[in-house]
Amino acid sequence: MAKSSSSAMTSNASEGVGKTSVIAQGTSIQGNFKSTENLRIDGKLHGDIQCDKKLVVGTQGEINGTIKAAEIYIEGKVVGDINSLGAVVLGSTANVEGKLHASTIQVDEGAIMNGELNIARN
Repeated sequence: MAKSSSSAMTSNASEGVGKTSVIAQGTSIQGNFKSTENLRIDGKLHGDIQCDKKLVVGTQGEINGTIKAAEIYIEGKVVGDINSLGAVVLGSTANVEGKLHASTIQVDEGAIMNGELNIARN
């Protein structure tokens, strides 16, 4: 399992308190990934992600696996189940296939969601 917790945030969509790990565009990772800080994916990840804080999937980001994070903002492609104790935002370029569980959700015009949606207060 890969672990990381450094780098600076580069997008308004990913601003938050603390450190941010970045998987940059052109980077491909196969395997599970865990971060205790914020995480931004602009590359490709095939595996499960656990993020204790905010996860951002950029427009070029692709994830194939289960996601668990406190907050999630998706602009790229995700194939797999998504679980958040907080909010999930699907930006206008998001393409999601799988089950989505969150306490709140925002879907911007143009976002694609194919799967099951479960919104419940935690």
